[in-house]
Amino acid sequence: MHPLGADGPEQPDRAAEERKGTARRFRDTELPLDKLWIYYYGIGGDIDEVSLDAYLHEALDIPAAQVNLIATAMTEMTEEDTL
Repeated sequence: MHPLGADGPEQPDRAAEERKGTARRFRDTELPLDKLWIYYYGIGGDIDEVSLDAYLHEALDIPAAQVNLIATAMTEMTEEDTL
């Protein structure tokens, strides 16, 4: 159940949940940050490596499209490792 706010039930902060999930996944994959950033940038990412690091340490919010590209990069890189 969500806490009650002035306008009714408050929804969880979706961006914060995605950031936490992405950060956890990054730690679990043990991908090197520099390799992830290079791959992410190569598929169209547009945040710099420092910002990516901050995002993955839950210290920065970034646009949803960039979050999706980070997730795609992690997925593709970990799939390559299993082939």
